[in-house]
Amino acid sequence: MKQRILQIVLAILALGAAMYGASYWQTNYLAGVSMVQMPVPATDIAPYTLLDASMFVSHEFPRALLDHGYAASANELAGKISAGTLFAGQPVSMRLAVPPEQFRLADPTLEVLSIPVECVNGVGCQVRVGEQVNIYRLQKSQSVEDELSPPEPQVVYVATIPVVAVLSGDGQPAMRDNAQGEQQPMKILVVAAPPATVRAILEAITMAKFGDALLWVTLATP
Repeated sequence: MKQRILQIVLAILALGAAMYGASYWQTNYLAGVSMVQMPVPATDIAPYTLLDASMFVSHEFPRALLDHGYAASANELAGKISAGTLFAGQPVSMRLAVPPEQFRLADPTLEVLSIPVECVNGVGCQVRVGEQVNIYRLQKSQSVEDELSPPEPQVVYVATIPVVAVLSGDGQPAMRDNAQGEQQPMKILVVAAPPATVRAILEAITMAKFGDALLWVTLATP
């Protein structure tokens, strides 16, 4: 009988010790987890959205998330572009909020377009990303005073724009060795410009493609 009572007492003590240990561990673990305020989208944010601090609210999360590449403040996200859907109430990975230039080659206020250019009228293919180029339109004069004399040529300035990519005919970086060890010449200039300038460039391309004009590219002066 005494042995039975002793076993019950030991069982109760063991149970009490286990409960105390579990409570102690939980209390100390939670005390050791530092919590911080982190930005989360107020509503779902679609990809290709220019982010603003007003799109986010603050929720509390473990500080450890900051060591895994999550945004620490809404100001850190402002001005970037969402590279995927940012879900409401969830912390934002910085891999899904990238600078506009990294995501779309240029500032979000600029349109990006391609221009067909050959080496002969494109500075001999010596154009690099980041340089500014001038675009000119070469064409015959539309007005001829003397029918017996040839029309006067015209050189019309179109725009000065930054180059954001230099590509070969298949869309790969130009002047680099391909799989066969051959260098592909420049065929396409990718540039960025405001909408009004883009329209002027497209009009010049149209005249070159369907009329008697010719596009010519020069390096702009610093």
